[in-house]
Amino acid sequence: MKSKIRYTRSKSFREILGYSHDNDDQADLGLSNSNFTASSNSSLSSGEGSESPSNSMEQMGGAGATAIATNIPPHHHQSQPSCQESFHGSTSGGLVNLSFWGNTSALAGLPQRQWHFDSDEDDDLNEADWSSNVAAEILGTLTDAEKKRQEIINEIYQTERSHVRTLKLLERLFFHPLLESGLLSQEHLLLLFPSSLVSLRDLHGTFEQKLKQRRLDHNYVVKNAGDLLAGMFDGKSGEELREYAAQFCARQQIALEALKEKRRKDEQLQKLLSKAEAHKACRRLQLKDLLPTVLQRLTKYPLLFENLYKVTLRVVPEDTSEAEAIQKALESSRKILVDVNQAVKTAEDAHKLQNIQRKLDKSTFDKDEFKNLDLTQYRLIHDGSLTMKKNPSIQLHGLLFENMIVLLTKQDDKYSLKYLHATRNTEVNNKPVSPIMSIDSETLVRQEAADKNSFFLIKTKTSQMLELRAPSSSECKTQYSEQDQEVDESSKRKP
Repeated sequence: MKSKIRYTRSKSFREILGYSHDNDDQADLGLSNSNFTASSNSSLSSGEGSESPSNSMEQMGGAGATAIATNIPPHHHQSQPSCQESFHGSTSGGLVNLSFWGNTSALAGLPQRQWHFDSDEDDDLNEADWSSNVAAEILGTLTDAEKKRQEIINEIYQTERSHVRTLKLLERLFFHPLLESGLLSQEHLLLLFPSSLVSLRDLHGTFEQKLKQRRLDHNYVVKNAGDLLAGMFDGKSGEELREYAAQFCARQQIALEALKEKRRKDEQLQKLLSKAEAHKACRRLQLKDLLPTVLQRLTKYPLLFENLYKVTLRVVPEDTSEAEAIQKALESSRKILVDVNQAVKTAEDAHKLQNIQRKLDKSTFDKDEFKNLDLTQYRLIHDGSLTMKKNPSIQLHGLLFENMIVLLTKQDDKYSLKYLHATRNTEVNNKPVSPIMSIDSETLVRQEAADKNSFFLIKTKTSQMLELRAPSSSECKTQYSEQDQEVDESSKRKP
């Protein structure tokens, strides 16, 4: 039996994703290190080349990948094998021994057809209509509201069953063939298929079986399901779901972008994945469509539970314990979704900052304070393209952190830190403005009334002002509101 790591307390995102508290002073923090701490509301889907995940796939492994794969933060690794001991064979090919995935050799050689997808689909047809399993005389006594309630419970069960099947086929049709082929590096394989896939499969599989048994016990007219829902999403099980899902989803988009590029170049990889995707169990979905179903599933729970909660209040208003249990599951499922989304943002923004730091041209630094700047050490709130309104030829990339604003001058595929001038003119009162601004009580952010795409960034102590323009009014509003909020937060933090 595969051993599992049990946690006795609620952990932060840093610990869930394998971040070390002991090495925060290290310079290289992205996906090649487990210490990155960035998070924001930005996304890698913006498509900017400089932040493309596929541009630095070689940085995605190492301690970070190992930490996720083992479900153990790096600072707990004293008793664990080293990275070299855990991985055997070349990263460019050959069979990789991923010891923390459990007994992979027992499954790697199984023929794909040994897993009976066809019978699963037949079962779905038999189970889809819950009412067909209920005697006509009993069905006739149910109110429309009760029928609706049973339909929601049945939908929860059926969609859970489908989700478990997806988790199984990810392991059987994709992970094991890729593991055997050696076509992907160990780091990339672990980013696509963290070991938490097995934990999620078991967790959801147990939940599915409990739902199935409850339906059988109640002759398909389920009297109460709140205890099962709360048992899955609240308490210890809910905490495990949050941790496993965060580990599985956090760097998924980064890994998929890199896979897209490698798949385009590697004919053997393309052939292997196409063969797996052609299996009828995939239902015309590709790997890039199947992997995100873990996060997609988490988005559906709150909707299903809310509908069940509302109809339960109407059908059995006297049974407060059932409604309360469903409500607890609803609140917990929402919290899990928020936490997992935040973990995804944390990983994506860390990767983005690492790429920017790597492309930062330090030869232009004319001050010591700039030379020591490591962007990966800070928590990103928001970032985006900007221009100087009165000097539009200067292209900027703005980075908003908790305690500072950094305005990088962008040229081609490089970034640099240069003093900025409010206008093209170099008159005496046109004082150069530092590209690094602390956020404090002397910082003001004001939106320009006449131009919805522009806002002012003002330092009252030095009487300096920059008029910045965003690509769109919506981006300007986001930049302005985020910066203004950080200024307010900074003022509150002051004693």
